[in-house]
Amino acid sequence: MADNEREARMTSNQLEPSDVSAEAAVHINALMDLFRQACRRQAWTLDEERGLVGWTDVTCSVGHEFAVRAWDVLSTPRPFGMGPNKPWCKKCRNVGWVAECLAVLKSVAKTEGIELTATDEQDESGDGHVVFAAKCSKGHHFKTTGADARTWRDEPVDTLCPDCRKAAEYAEGFAKVEAVVRETRSTVVKEYRNAVDVRCRRGHSHSFYVDSWDGRQAIRPDFCGTCNKLAKFEELSERVKDRGITVLESQWIAASRPHRAVCFAGHEFGLIPNKMKRGCPQCPPGMYGGAVPPHDVYYVVSGLDTATGENTVKPGISSGSGYNRLRQHVEDGLTAQHLRITGLPVGMARALERFVLDGLDTEGWLSTRGVEYFPRAALHDVVDLVGEWFTDQPGLSSRPVVVDVDDVCDAVEAPAVHDVVDVDVDTAVIFDSDDVGANAASTR
Repeated sequence: MADNEREARMTSNQLEPSDVSAEAAVHINALMDLFRQACRRQAWTLDEERGLVGWTDVTCSVGHEFAVRAWDVLSTPRPFGMGPNKPWCKKCRNVGWVAECLAVLKSVAKTEGIELTATDEQDESGDGHVVFAAKCSKGHHFKTTGADARTWRDEPVDTLCPDCRKAAEYAEGFAKVEAVVRETRSTVVKEYRNAVDVRCRRGHSHSFYVDSWDGRQAIRPDFCGTCNKLAKFEELSERVKDRGITVLESQWIAASRPHRAVCFAGHEFGLIPNKMKRGCPQCPPGMYGGAVPPHDVYYVVSGLDTATGENTVKPGISSGSGYNRLRQHVEDGLTAQHLRITGLPVGMARALERFVLDGLDTEGWLSTRGVEYFPRAALHDVVDLVGEWFTDQPGLSSRPVVVDVDDVCDAVEAPAVHDVVDVDVDTAVIFDSDDVGANAASTR
C-alpha cells in the first residue's frame, strides 16, 4: 500500500512533455533576447534568425555579411576571443589590425633604412595587407607585408630583412658556440655553414646547430649528456657523504635504480637516489646517537684498478683509522698507500678533498671512472695540491726537513699480499696527523 502511494506521489510531481517544452521556450526566448541585445551593441543587423544553435545571418555596420550562432555569443564572456567593446566582425577587426601593422612596418623600415614600394599583389593571408617590394641597406631584395613587422608576441621585429635576420641569428649561434667551447674547455672538430661539431673535454662528440631557434637554445654548457650523468653522480656522492655513505658505483645509473654503496660501519647495500630517507638500511636507528662519525681521514692510494685495467691514483676521505675504506681499495687493486692523514678537524678532510679535485680539474686531469679515480700519472699533482692546501692553512707550516715529492710518490710499493700498508710519516708525509692535531688543539 505504501509503495503504491509513493509511486502515485512521484507521478504527480512529474511534468508533462508539453509543460517541459513550454518552460524551455521561456528560457530560450530570454537567451535570444540577450543575443539580440548583443547584436545591437555591435550595430549588427539580423537578416534571419535560426534559433539558439543555428547559424544566423548578420550584417555589420559597414556592410560585411557573415553568420554566427547565438550560443557562441552567449556562452562565453569573450565571444570570438574579443571583449564586448571590440568589434566581433572578423573583417572589421582585420581592417584595424592591418592599419596598425602597416604603421609598424613603416616605422621599422624607416629605422632600418629599408625602401618600400607598394605592389598590386594579393596578400596570401586574405586579411587585406598591402604587399611591398623591399630593399634593405645591404642590398637584399625581398617582399613583405605589415604582418611581417610583428613578432608572435605582437611586438615590432628586431630585423625586417629575412637575409639580415638569418645572418644575425647565425652570428648569435656561432658566438654562443664559441663561448660554450671556451667555458667547457671543449674542442671544435669541424665547422659548417649552419652547424659546428665539437668534442667535450672528455672526448664525447656533439653537434650544435644555429639555423633554428631550438638549435640555438640547445647551445649551453651542459650540452653533453654523458658528462651530465657524471655531474649527477658527483652530486650524489657528495650528498651521501653527510650520511656517512660512500658510493662504490663508478657511474650514475638512474634516480630510481640502486647504486652500490657502503656505510661507515662497512655495510654494503643498494642506494636508490630517490629514496635516501635514512641512510644505511642495516644500521639501527639512533646508532652513534643519530650522528655519523665525521670524515677525519685523508688518504692517497694507487694501483692497477681492476674495474678499468688502468694504473690509477685515488685521493679520498674516510673516518676513524680509514682502514675499512682502504681495505676496499686494496680489493680493487689500489694496493699502494702514499698518504694517510688521520685526526683531521671536522670539515677539513672534505675541504681538502674538494681543493684537490678542483685542482686536478684545472690541471686538465680526467677521471678514469667515477669522479675521484685518475691516471697514475696524476699522483705528483695530487701530492703537490695536498701540500699547497696545507701550506695555506693558518697555524700550519711544512716540516723543517724538505721532502722531495718523488720520495712521497714512491714511498710505498705494492705489497705482495692484499693488505693496508701504513706509511712512515716521518719520511714520507710533509704534513702528518700530529701537526694537524696540535694545531686544532691550539685553536680551541
